[in-house]
Amino acid sequence: MKKILWIIFLSNCVFSQSSNATVTLYKDGFALVAQPVKWALNKGVNTLTYDLLPSGVFPESPFLALPNADVLSQTLNSDVFRSQDYFVSKLGGEVELKTVGGKYFEGSLLEYSSKGIMIQEKNDMIFIPVEKIDYLMTNEMKQRHRFKPSLEWSVRANKTGEETGNIIYLSTGFDWNAVYRFIMDRSTGMGELISEAFITNNSGIDFSQTELRLVEGTLHRVNQALKRSGALDVTKSAFRVVGSDTGPTAPKRESLGDYHEYLLSDRQKFFTNQHTTVRLYSPRWVNYEKEYVFENRERVQRSEPLVAEIKIANTKENKLNIPLPAGKVELYHAVKNGSIKFVGEDYLDQIPTGSTATLTAGRAFDVRGKRKVLQYDRQRKSEEATIELQLRNTKEKEVTIRAIEHISGDWVIRDATDMYIKKDASTIYFPLTVPAGETKTVTYTYRKEWK
Repeated sequence: MKKILWIIFLSNCVFSQSSNATVTLYKDGFALVAQPVKWALNKGVNTLTYDLLPSGVFPESPFLALPNADVLSQTLNSDVFRSQDYFVSKLGGEVELKTVGGKYFEGSLLEYSSKGIMIQEKNDMIFIPVEKIDYLMTNEMKQRHRFKPSLEWSVRANKTGEETGNIIYLSTGFDWNAVYRFIMDRSTGMGELISEAFITNNSGIDFSQTELRLVEGTLHRVNQALKRSGALDVTKSAFRVVGSDTGPTAPKRESLGDYHEYLLSDRQKFFTNQHTTVRLYSPRWVNYEKEYVFENRERVQRSEPLVAEIKIANTKENKLNIPLPAGKVELYHAVKNGSIKFVGEDYLDQIPTGSTATLTAGRAFDVRGKRKVLQYDRQRKSEEATIELQLRNTKEKEVTIRAIEHISGDWVIRDATDMYIKKDASTIYFPLTVPAGETKTVTYTYRKEWK
């Protein structure tokens, strides 16, 4: 029997490089890849192969688009070698192992894991940590193993010559998310909004000179795979043969049915096991409003610092009016010496044009709220309570506060000391302004009756 030499914990993928592809990334951890290809075909039936595929390719998704040839059949070979599966299948079999220090061990393979190897020698069981292992050998006939998926087509050409087209497929191993930084200047009430895309490639394939497209929105999925109607209508331009022209650094935004697509005009290096950050929009100086929130429900009594909210109007008047993808927002304050201070972060839902983004920045040290239930009376068919809210501002400037009260059931408000707004059937709020160094007290009574 001839021995096969395996390097321990061999990677499941051999990294390969693709060039000039268009990669359209979705936020569900997958991408649509349009890979330009060129073959010299003979007139008649030809057999074509391609193996620059990620291991996460959706088996039903690949297809070959050749304008001047007919694709008769397609085969996806996805039975790839995986070291974990291979060595686990050899448990109990005879192996030889060499350590980094040059020691040899021979015996039965008892354990194979990410931590190391255990071998049963004649009289001893020996565990060798993975960092100490040089190689492992198994006793079996030498055979060829496939380390990545490959495609094979039978293609009929009408004439001999070069044929250019695209291989289209869907694959996991890709992801993107929007990341924002909002740097607030408290003296002006304005802030700089910086929007970027954080892009991940864990596919096992390196892409160079790549046209990247980012799709914002959640597609309908069937059995963890895209419906074919959604997958193939992503963008017709993604299926064209890609050239090498580059445009401005700001992305071009296009409507994609019910979604938005961002085209990064500069071609990118998009290598596997790397995270890439690219600018989504040019920085925008926008106005913002800060409001403090004190939110309570019926008989709750508490004293606590108030939640600070930042509001940004996504309007033309505020120099925005652009669809903002969902993503994390880091909040900073600009200070006098030119540096910035981190003051919190929040997650921004998708904000369409004309809407307002509301961000929670944390709790304020200098703005506190205290809620008391001054009187509570419950009868068989009624309930009545008198509530007191104390809002204290120890800052050096006035603050805006929204005191939210949730009341369930069929209720009426009586004897309110301040104007309130009924938001919905179970919510009212008091819009308040509290001067610097002062305390504002609000009282009201709610009454509920039932049959």
